[in-house]
Amino acid sequence: MAHDHIAAFSLKTFSELLESIYHGLDEAPLWQGFLNQLRNEMDASICFLILRTPNPGDAGLLLSDGLPSPISDTPNNVYSDGLYALDPFVNLPAGKVVSLEEFLPATQLLNSEFYQRCMKPFDLLHILGVDMQLANGLRASLRITRSPNASSFTPQDKEKIALILPHLERAIPLYARLQQMETERTLLDRTVSQLSLGTIILDDNRHLMHCNAIADRILAEKNGISSKDRQLLITQGSEASHFRQLINNAIDAHRHSKPHIVQAMAITRSAGHLPLNIVVRSMPQISQMDGQTVPSVAVFISDPEYKSQTSAEVLGQLYGLTPAESRLAMALADGQSLEDASNSLHISRNTARAHLRAIFAKTGVTQQTMLVSLLLKSVAAFIANPR
Repeated sequence: MAHDHIAAFSLKTFSELLESIYHGLDEAPLWQGFLNQLRNEMDASICFLILRTPNPGDAGLLLSDGLPSPISDTPNNVYSDGLYALDPFVNLPAGKVVSLEEFLPATQLLNSEFYQRCMKPFDLLHILGVDMQLANGLRASLRITRSPNASSFTPQDKEKIALILPHLERAIPLYARLQQMETERTLLDRTVSQLSLGTIILDDNRHLMHCNAIADRILAEKNGISSKDRQLLITQGSEASHFRQLINNAIDAHRHSKPHIVQAMAITRSAGHLPLNIVVRSMPQISQMDGQTVPSVAVFISDPEYKSQTSAEVLGQLYGLTPAESRLAMALADGQSLEDASNSLHISRNTARAHLRAIFAKTGVTQQTMLVSLLLKSVAAFIANPR
């Protein structure tokens, strides 16, 4: 029976379509190869894959192949710009391949505003479609169109779409999960950067896999530590030897699934600069395939001279500080003394002391060191705007 279904395609075409579905997960534009191949196979004018239905104020996520250039070259299209509200070919039975001719009588279609405005100007008449109700509440729709001069869609055409449908129903939630993971990684990366902490990930060959913005800045300065050919380099010879040993220890722990070790050291910089603080730790072992590169070591770098990115506006909201009080609190969190802060803010020392007394009263602390600790641990440090 399965062989009879595959006969709707040649085995070669079926294999190429499946390959394009899964290859399209990280393709740019997304699934473009699949839509192009499907359009050619179906002798179609346009293929659409709707991953998010348009709504007022939201153009949705509409992937396509075959749209005329005046439409495809614009950020939205006539459908996303409002004609979706007129589309009669919606809310199809989930998982069932349906033609527009089955769904809507021809006379009713030809007299509809949707046909006159969205189909006729682009020489479209026949549509084949399927709606997918996927895991976790996801929904998607596939639409394939032909011109009036082309033949109507046949049962064999519907069989072709039914054959690839299970693979789309697997691939689309997988794409959504990958997007979610990337969003979570980006948010975590930005949060760590806003805490002024550089993060570097190495594989078990000591090659750089990832650096956040803070780490990129520190490495680019080439002051105590830098990178070359995807390797970390330490300037001082004795420190370089010690650093290599820390990395070797972490890689060994990773390879043998030992308890995650955490090691630290300081990296000397040129005269006039405080040392960098470095923490090295092994990463959990994961099941991997031959030849797969996986994260093995995390290197965290703290630059004591880097200014904090605490948000003055959020500080004000958290503790009821005035703008002037927030600016002073941020200067103190950046390590300035009260005298230095008053000079940098161009206020008198008496004014600075008055602001500090108000800050103490509003935050509930009684010492400047306690205030700095409070501010650096507050949520304001996590949601500051990156510089």
